[in-house]
Amino acid sequence: MRRIIIPSVIGAVLLSVSVFTAALGLAGTLTPAPEVLPQKPVSDSRADVPPFDWTASSFQPRPPEIDALAAVLLDYETGAVLYEKNPDDALPPASLIKLVVMDAVLDAVDSGTLDPDGDIPIPPAAWSRNAPPRSSLMFLGPGQRASLDDLMLGLAIPSGNDAAVGAALLLNDSVEDFVAVMNRRLASRGYEKTRMVEPSGYSLDNSTSAAEFARFCREYILRHPEALEKYHSVPAFSYPRPENMLPGHHENTIYQQNFNRLLSLMPEADGLKTGTIPSFGYNLAATAIRDGRRLVSVVLGVQGESAREGNDRRAMVSRDLLEYGFNEYSLVEADLPDPGSVRLYGSEYREVPLYIDAAWAGEGEKIAVPAGLGDKLRAHLRGARRLRGPVSAGTELGEIVVTADGEEVLTAPLRTLIAAEEAVWWKRIADWALIAWERLQGEAVPPGIDDYLRSSAAVHPGN
Repeated sequence: MRRIIIPSVIGAVLLSVSVFTAALGLAGTLTPAPEVLPQKPVSDSRADVPPFDWTASSFQPRPPEIDALAAVLLDYETGAVLYEKNPDDALPPASLIKLVVMDAVLDAVDSGTLDPDGDIPIPPAAWSRNAPPRSSLMFLGPGQRASLDDLMLGLAIPSGNDAAVGAALLLNDSVEDFVAVMNRRLASRGYEKTRMVEPSGYSLDNSTSAAEFARFCREYILRHPEALEKYHSVPAFSYPRPENMLPGHHENTIYQQNFNRLLSLMPEADGLKTGTIPSFGYNLAATAIRDGRRLVSVVLGVQGESAREGNDRRAMVSRDLLEYGFNEYSLVEADLPDPGSVRLYGSEYREVPLYIDAAWAGEGEKIAVPAGLGDKLRAHLRGARRLRGPVSAGTELGEIVVTADGEEVLTAPLRTLIAAEEAVWWKRIADWALIAWERLQGEAVPPGIDDYLRSSAAVHPGN
């Protein structure tokens, strides 16, 4: 019996000594991560990262009764969904679709394709007398000159169907070509239910959803913030003015008020757009800013017995929704732990730093939360800290989880900031020796990168 035990003990000791020696002699040659690291990739959740949806949370404050077929309320800075009702129903946007037209015109100005200070052509197809019956109009016609600002104001304030045609022909050879281009743009940006059959919103076959259009409005403001003051919050529009008429022509100036009555009902409101189809209802995409915090709302299908009642009711419904957002939610800066790094065995770097892939994780960034919840937020990291093998930059190796009262509030992935190639052979041997030594100390063998990613995908499918 003794002859069996003693060699086993001696063998274990010798193995430990050899592994320890190898670890001391070779592990020190492993390369640390470079001192100068690349800048952390910017993940702008304000535009392209799916926002947190409070409507799916038990923490959502009691929502108001919103008398509309569909509605969505977003926090502008973070994109968080604060309220929704039938958010994905495909419904006609009516003249809200003109925001898509305005977005395209402003993109053309930004790219230098259009001169913001030059006059624009007014082709016969854009004359007001050629618009469909009962159209809202800016009253474009022959013998006139118009600036690009005139056209944009004509889209934003009186919601001119003639202005929509004029803008389409300014950007493309035909209205049909413009519609095709717009639909390709919408699809490329991930809009599945927002489609255009004509640019004025006259047709019931134009479509959107409250969720998609709220997202579109938010992106529109992010891309063109100057448009709110320049076009959408202007209370009235006069056209054609004397300076718009060519020599020998004269028309009376027509004065029209902004259809968006929320501008006078709620002092903080500063845009965006109305839309009406009598057989469907009254729509309003709105935004307001209070104490530096902006919200975006969309209500579709508000009903009214008359145009006056419909206009008033959509403004009041939007006001109630925005007030709910301002009163029941607040912006807080989360106290987040340092994401640290992951130890990599068998790679060129000993450790690879991690970063939190979310805009709200940046310094000074905020999270929209129900009022009073901010003090209850706690954050912790979960994921692998010891792995084997090379890794690509941006590989997801865990996540940060923010909870309140023990319930998960939101998460974001932890990703590798740099890539790490496979180590040279002698470094790999050193790491294998170190793994053997750590195993004798009770540490588990670290999984390979591919095995870990497969197991992580099985636990969190779709991530």
